Amino acid sequence: MWMLAALMLVNEPEPVEIHGFADTYWYSANVSRGKIPFARPILFQEVEVDAVSRDLGQFNFYYAATHSLSDVRDKVCGRFDIEDDVLVTYGYDFDLAEGWKLRTRLGHLWILSRALKPPYKGVDDATAREWYTRETLVTPWLNFYAAVHYRTVPYRGVYFKSGVTRTFDLGRGFSLTGEFCAEGGNKEWNANRYGHRITWRKPDYRAGPADLRAGLVLNYEICDWCLVSAGIHRFDMVMDEARAQGRYRAAKGYRNDLTYYTLGIFVFF
Repeated sequence: MWMLAALMLVNEPEPVEIHGFADTYWYSANVSRGKIPFARPILFQEVEVDAVSRDLGQFNFYYAATHSLSDVRDKVCGRFDIEDDVLVTYGYDFDLAEGWKLRTRLGHLWILSRALKPPYKGVDDATAREWYTRETLVTPWLNFYAAVHYRTVPYRGVYFKSGVTRTFDLGRGFSLTGEFCAEGGNKEWNANRYGHRITWRKPDYRAGPADLRAGLVLNYEICDWCLVSAGIHRFDMVMDEARAQGRYRAAKGYRNDLTYYTLGIFVFF
């Protein structure tokens, strides 16, 4: 112990840098993870603060809020607010080789589902809680990532999302980012997220991917601390049981296959 303290005094850690961002996004549809998309516009806002040290790693605080821009959810739920998310993570970046890096993150996520009136499956404040891990492999060509969420409240289930991204520098402040990913969960997650509606037969969920997504986002850097973006995205439900639920609720605005658009502005600090 004394030797460790002496080494820390000799090798003083790098100073901690504080930075982050805030943004506002308009979505033409509500496409949340693991859900059949809801074909109504939403406003998505988030803020992130990072404390970064080369020696100690990165501590992160993240908050996001989702708001409905239509009156459909208001009539059903009595409010426009849909969800608030709070995520606290710790991570570290490992330099593997020139142009290669592994980014690892571990954290805990709290989800306040304001669109759901409590009690929600025994949880008074309609809150879900999840452990979260994400691994990203950065290469000179593509970035590969995999995220796993283990939900502990209000039910136990595992959700995953994995995919690839690539950003192209177009010059004059413009860049283009492409992404392709798949997401799904274990049997418990899929059954709870897509519902137990009886259509032409009782749903028999399995573990595995539920949907595929692809997107292209055009970014323009106005200055060092501000960026705007516009994107086009495609969502396709691929799990048969989940598609049956989407057809059952199509009259309420749910879609199994959907092209949607985004507009956003980022502010960095």
